[in-house]
Amino acid sequence: MGIRCLQWIESRLIFHAFTVILRPMKLLRIAILQAMIVLGAGVIVAFAHNAISVNGINPFRKVVDVPVVEEDAGSSSKGIRIVNLEAMLKATGRGANIIDARTRAEYEIGHIPGAILLDYYDMGHYLDRVLPRLDPEKETILYCYGPDCDDAELLAREFYALGFTNLLVYRGGFDEWDGSGRMIEEGTGK
Repeated sequence: MGIRCLQWIESRLIFHAFTVILRPMKLLRIAILQAMIVLGAGVIVAFAHNAISVNGINPFRKVVDVPVVEEDAGSSSKGIRIVNLEAMLKATGRGANIIDARTRAEYEIGHIPGAILLDYYDMGHYLDRVLPRLDPEKETILYCYGPDCDDAELLAREFYALGFTNLLVYRGGFDEWDGSGRMIEEGTGK
């Protein structure tokens, strides 16, 4: 009888140990399931927002390999050319289109004369108004605030995908232009 009693106590302890261990596991499973539901709902909302947003990303668009070279503005190579202030001045003298890739607030504080605002991060709002004003065969200069800003180059890649092949990115940007004492415009401009 003593052995049976010990076996019964042992089985009860083992059962109790399993329930103590498995109860938190059940709570963990429920927490993981809830987290997966929240994550799934978030993904659905994100894709829905992307689909209806003016600045939505097309996940099926073909990524274009864009040639990017550092050289002067007089070169005849197609693609994106990184240019300095001197080459920028030559290109503006030839009547190149000028695109400011900064934000509206930065543009209104000051921009290169004749520049058209096309904020890279709000491109969907500007593209329909800006594209009809540009000739894809004509030189198009894009700039942002300075050498640490990649927005002009990113916007140039978008323009290249749209068929623009004569693109110049002014690496010095607005900071170099303004710092060299060149004339600037303020306000909404174009």
